[in-house]
Amino acid sequence: MKERIYTVSQINNYIRLVLEDDVLLNPINIEGEVSNLKIHTSGHIYFSIKDEECSINAVMYKQYAKDFDKTIENGTKVICFGKITSYNKTGQNQIYVTKLKKEGVGNVFIDFQALKEKLKAEGYFDDVYKMEIPKNPEAIGVITSLTGAALQDILNVAKRRNKNTKIIIIPAIMQGKDAPNSIIDAISLANDYKNIDVLVLARGGGSYEDLWAFNDENVAKSIFFSSIPIVTGIGHQIDFTISDFVADFRAETPSSAIAFCLDEEILLKDKVYNLTRKIDNILNDKITQNKLKFELNLSRSSFTKVLNKVSNKKFLVEKNLDFIAKKIKNDILQNKYNLDININKLHNLSPTSVLKRGYSLISNEDGKVIKSVNEAKKDENIKITFLDGEKKAKIIE
Repeated sequence: MKERIYTVSQINNYIRLVLEDDVLLNPINIEGEVSNLKIHTSGHIYFSIKDEECSINAVMYKQYAKDFDKTIENGTKVICFGKITSYNKTGQNQIYVTKLKKEGVGNVFIDFQALKEKLKAEGYFDDVYKMEIPKNPEAIGVITSLTGAALQDILNVAKRRNKNTKIIIIPAIMQGKDAPNSIIDAISLANDYKNIDVLVLARGGGSYEDLWAFNDENVAKSIFFSSIPIVTGIGHQIDFTISDFVADFRAETPSSAIAFCLDEEILLKDKVYNLTRKIDNILNDKITQNKLKFELNLSRSSFTKVLNKVSNKKFLVEKNLDFIAKKIKNDILQNKYNLDININKLHNLSPTSVLKRGYSLISNEDGKVIKSVNEAKKDENIKITFLDGEKKAKIIE
């Protein structure tokens, strides 16, 4: 008998029907904590319900969300009423919520706040203990997953900003029950190696549960007691973990963490140094030429006159020459100082400097810069200027 072969769609549809026909699952009440709460512009509400060990995705469609309690947020304990089903496209189980009742603050959120307050009271967050991050380090240690997108982002940024800096990758597990010990071991290994100037602890974006390893007390203490300064780049801009509070510097993303450690100003300093050397050479040449002219004029005088003048005014001539040399040297130093100031001012005023910090320039088709949202019109074609080029776009809303 020939074995029957099913498609993915057939299997996912069957699973959905089985779940929806189960009298124990539909309808159902589920108690847990809200996580990853997102209120979409469409009016639908997406979130997860979790306990200490597991979570399930949840969606509350617009027609049921009109009575949504606005005080509900991540960490709030709730009771969801709805039905269990499976989302065909991904095959993930989820609950369609029709009612949502607030119960209080969840245990996971309470544990997070309690640990945060405890470590804060013990001084783990104090600025006085935070080490300075060295600029243009020779070697940077990166603690992250070898399979995560964060690693490639970090390597690409490092290559663009400074190819001479050594990047030492220290693999670690970034989520799950084994993650805390893996991160602690990686920090310990980096400190034993000793030839690392700064550590970057990085993980890409994820759910609140995915980032939970960075809320571990032992991980936080390992960061605090590291003899190497640590920069964290965990999740996205809005994500904060206990590790971020303890770290010597918290960056918004893995890319911004490595960028913070690599200062592109080294290129400008090289230009200033070369320009200063050029000015020094020009001034030294002028001094040499004037000295030769002076000596040539002396040789044209009669030997007797020169001898008499030297015998009578030798001390004054030497003193004046020493004064002139010191004055020229002071002028050189002053010119170098003024040059450094002007170059720094030009660099700070440069549009390129602004673009390098992640900003972009938006203009309409006529080339006029759009400074306000009121100047942007729906369906208008625009041009976005980045540091390394331009992209055309269209305002859709």
